[in-house]
Amino acid sequence: MTGESLALLRGMGPAGLEGLLLRRRPVVVPAGRYRGHYLCRIEPGGPRHPLVLATFRCVPFGVDFDARRWFFGHPRLALGRFEPRVGPSRWRETEIVTLRYDVSRLPRPVRRRLYDEVLPLSPDLCLGIGGIDGPRGAGDLFFFALERI
Repeated sequence: MTGESLALLRGMGPAGLEGLLLRRRPVVVPAGRYRGHYLCRIEPGGPRHPLVLATFRCVPFGVDFDARRWFFGHPRLALGRFEPRVGPSRWRETEIVTLRYDVSRLPRPVRRRLYDEVLPLSPDLCLGIGGIDGPRGAGDLFFFALERI
């Protein structure tokens, strides 16, 4: 156990979350089902994908790593199938679990735009970056936490 908790993550600002992401640790694909919690927007400012940000701020979401699906509301409402891989982050200088949605049955224009990254902090807690398929500063939109349910 590394000492991080959901309460601690919620109390951190963007700089603290960045530092946590960059701390070196072994990275493995998590197992189980997690409830998502929006933490904060990643700057730069401007109206970057306001619908995406509003959705994750207002609609309960989660991830089932065993079924490899995102869900909104209830786990039965699973939408986005993903393929998790441990490797280099697209947005930060660290190793991370990337979530790629090529295997999803979502409409092609939607699944081509989806991309997320998750860093397990403990067996029960992950820190993630939600975003779209794009470079740093354009694709990385917000930090979120995943808490095992």
